[in-house]
Amino acid sequence: MEWKDWSNVLFSERDRLPSCSGIYLIADANNCVWYVGQAANLKNRWAGRGHHRYPQLIRSNRKLCYRIYWKPVHANLLDEQEKYYIDLFKPELNGCKVKKYIPKQPQIDREIKRLLKVLNNPTFLFPIIRSLIIGEYEDSDGTRCLVIAITINDFDIISNSARKRYSAQVRNAWTFAQTYCGKDEQQYSYVWIPTYSLNGYKLEFVELPELLNYLEDNPIAYEHYVGVADLFGVQVKVLKNLSFLEQFKMEEEYNFRAFDGKKGLTKAAYINYRKPDLKCLLQ
Repeated sequence: MEWKDWSNVLFSERDRLPSCSGIYLIADANNCVWYVGQAANLKNRWAGRGHHRYPQLIRSNRKLCYRIYWKPVHANLLDEQEKYYIDLFKPELNGCKVKKYIPKQPQIDREIKRLLKVLNNPTFLFPIIRSLIIGEYEDSDGTRCLVIAITINDFDIISNSARKRYSAQVRNAWTFAQTYCGKDEQQYSYVWIPTYSLNGYKLEFVELPELLNYLEDNPIAYEHYVGVADLFGVQVKVLKNLSFLEQFKMEEEYNFRAFDGKKGLTKAAYINYRKPDLKCLLQ
């Protein structure tokens, strides 16, 4: 076929195309013609990533090893010549619509959506409510912080996410903040708060099994205090009235002391510490 004698370059070297008008075709290593087109300026037509077929071609280039073949043609003859070669080869891409590719979400976005879906998926032990967004507050940096109650069983899900070996991006999104919850550091041990940061948000995961158990076992309280909201595209359960925190009392201290003689704080101490700054996610 005559086109095999045309000048050509690798698809990855398309910046070497000449600045002349002409007909071009895209062929793979097996001499299968995938696309035919025309250009008033071949170099400009394929500059950068602007060609409308670029996203499709670049995705399969490693496998098919495309080359761009071209034939100089006077501008007045481009339409006629393009039609001739399209009719001759009937290239697959000339006969289909341009695909639109949605960019993949960053891993840290995908991971938090995965976690929220898991934590809102009912289990045998928690068929009604497995996690609850207590409220939100703004920290000193202006970051929007969400406080999320989880069960003890689900702490493993959080810690496994923080240790993901295949995703440094996800690992780096996690921190384990130490806080004394406003207590005297000489008398109390700190508590750890697993925190996931992304896009101006911090999500703090706090183990509060007694609170979730209460709402699980009391349908009237659940109906009155729990609502549903959309967070990062996931339906989550949220506390819709913070007065519940005043009515439902939780122990702030453990009955035992740490090895250094300090009193141990429960995660409820953190909720009480943040309570003055909390706002409902549902306004």
